[in-house]
Amino acid sequence: KIDQAIAQKEQLIALLKERKQIIIQHAVTKGLDPNAKMKDSGVEWIGEIPAHWEVTKLKYYTTQIVDGTHFTPTYVESGVPFLRVTDISKKFSTEIDWSKTKYIPEKEHFELIKRANPKKGDVLLSKNGTIGITKVIDWDEEFSFFVSLCLLKLTNKLDPYFFCQFFDSPLVDKQIAFGSSRTSVTNLHLEKIKELLIVIPPIKEQRNLSKYLIEVNSKYKKIILLQQTQIKKLKEYKATLIDSAVTGKIKVI
Repeated sequence: KIDQAIAQKEQLIALLKERKQIIIQHAVTKGLDPNAKMKDSGVEWIGEIPAHWEVTKLKYYTTQIVDGTHFTPTYVESGVPFLRVTDISKKFSTEIDWSKTKYIPEKEHFELIKRANPKKGDVLLSKNGTIGITKVIDWDEEFSFFVSLCLLKLTNKLDPYFFCQFFDSPLVDKQIAFGSSRTSVTNLHLEKIKELLIVIPPIKEQRNLSKYLIEVNSKYKKIILLQQTQIKKLKEYKATLIDSAVTGKIKVI
């Protein structure tokens, strides 16, 4: 009975995730105005988009796409934070735990930022190991990062929060993995990132869409976390029950 309850909750989580992806895809391709005039996007798997939107390659809306250092720097007790893919890929986490990041000497940091200098408003993207996790840089403090992360400097016509929401849509999955799960891809090359097709609404609509989708994500996150917590408790109860039964602490008739 416990296994059945766990299976039902796992199925519900899968359905919630699927529903969330459908909402995201609809929002980033159709917008929020149901009466908007539509046009053919010219891309079969994108379908129709609002007539005043466009489909283009990411490279035309960025000023730089670069990965982090390809060599392991010197780690020290204190210094400049050094981010790796694990620092932004924590499940359901939106904030970086700075107490658990590595640190490098200022001298090495100043050398690394000559090539890749992240600033507030830029976007970090995981490109090795865990693929496709995005994080808007919303802090002022300086840091460097490893090759497993990619830095995107967007033009002022692409809102970073909208971009992150779009990157979480199935439209990007199709391009990253050609229909298979993005988790099966172990390395996302910079050239492929530059060539990714993105749907671009006017900047004001991008900001409205990002606010809407942040609320959607927050809502589904709470529901999914609740189900996961319940699954954890059910598993703990099952283990306790089995232990009590096999050690004679409960009477089995």
